Amino acid sequence: MPFQTINPFTGELKASFPYDSTPSIREKVALAETCFHVWRKKSFEERGSYFKRLADLLLIEKQELGELISLEMGKPLRESIAEVEKCALTARYYADAAEEMLQPKHMEAAHKAEVHFRPLGVVFGIFPWNYPIWQILRFAIPTLMAGNTAVFKHAENTPQCAQRIEALFIKAGFPEAAIQHLYAEIDQVEEIIAHPYIHAVTLTGSERAGRSVAALAGKYLKKVVLELGGSDPFIVLPDANLKEAAKFGVNARYQNTGQSCIAAKRFLIHSTVYDAFMDAFLTELHALHTGNPLAEGTSIGVLAREDLSSKLEAQIASTVKAGATLRLGGRRIGKNGFEPGILENIPIDSVAYHEELFGPVASFYRIHNEDEAIALANATNYGLGASVWTQDEAQFRRMASEIESGMVYWNSMVKSTPELPFGGTKNSGIGRELSNFGIHEFTNIQLLYPF
Repeated sequence: MPFQTINPFTGELKASFPYDSTPSIREKVALAETCFHVWRKKSFEERGSYFKRLADLLLIEKQELGELISLEMGKPLRESIAEVEKCALTARYYADAAEEMLQPKHMEAAHKAEVHFRPLGVVFGIFPWNYPIWQILRFAIPTLMAGNTAVFKHAENTPQCAQRIEALFIKAGFPEAAIQHLYAEIDQVEEIIAHPYIHAVTLTGSERAGRSVAALAGKYLKKVVLELGGSDPFIVLPDANLKEAAKFGVNARYQNTGQSCIAAKRFLIHSTVYDAFMDAFLTELHALHTGNPLAEGTSIGVLAREDLSSKLEAQIASTVKAGATLRLGGRRIGKNGFEPGILENIPIDSVAYHEELFGPVASFYRIHNEDEAIALANATNYGLGASVWTQDEAQFRRMASEIESGMVYWNSMVKSTPELPFGGTKNSGIGRELSNFGIHEFTNIQLLYPF
């Protein structure tokens, strides 16, 4: 599909953008390479000053940017504004912290040695629509603070967010080619990755897209970081604070209208507290309001596209046909709306047991002990995040050591913050974003030896 803004709530076509020609894409990549040789020589203080101005602009324009996010992909406006605020926070964080993160490290061997973190060059990013400002800035901020430049391909349904990101960087004073959007077709991605000026590639998206990009990165020997899907378990044990767990659980499953890789998708609840937790969960869930993403008070908006809505509807229907119980909701409203839903008694041979449900539907399972919780938590090809609710820290640590995921949160929902590493294992991805781990991903770790 072409790059188009289609309001997912009304179905109205708001804007359309042509694809870039191959020569145009090559020109943008060449400009990024030229810019890199100037940008890399700027001090951390200089680079940081640009990002502090960017943070100021994000906060000044957060209402307008939030409305654009909601218009293009359908999340509630308050969540869209919060997304922009998080971007500003991350820009300031790296502006202040990047220099220390990238300081040379002294090492002891037969002689003294040093490890330096050098920028790579032009990095290519491919991003989805679900957090259309955050996903790009989560990548761009540490990447540019490390001295690289960037080109990126946004999702076809969020082109105006891509435009605004470019414009914000220019307004903040960055060189024009420091970060550029490519209106690229899928068929052009291989040539972009193969380009000799592209030194690394990152993708946030589906498992299928990740496999394709990883194969191309391997073919052309480019560094790759992948942040893919998730089917995160939310484990509630008998001694958990059920009211608190239910409050966080509803937020963890239904924020962003359920369209989040780190959403709590599978609720593994101990049988002794299953009914009590479900009652508390339903109380929190009934307080949510579905509707127009731009309307005040809306807590669940709409899915971003009609094909995504059709897929979720089919997954629910198939799971129920296999024997699951649709306890609540899960009914499609119009083209892209969904009542928040709950699936129970999910058979092992059903779609919901094995696939990621990318929308406002929670899957509930009864567990009877710690070992069963761990086994069910790991019974997926994904391994992004997990959340364990218990008052016993020793039990949490014991379970975390056996849960196959990149992140395990204790009595809290899985989230991303600039100071902590973000990423998964198994089919949830390769590498890490954010924190010092993320900024090191797109550097040449260069050894100087001996001294």
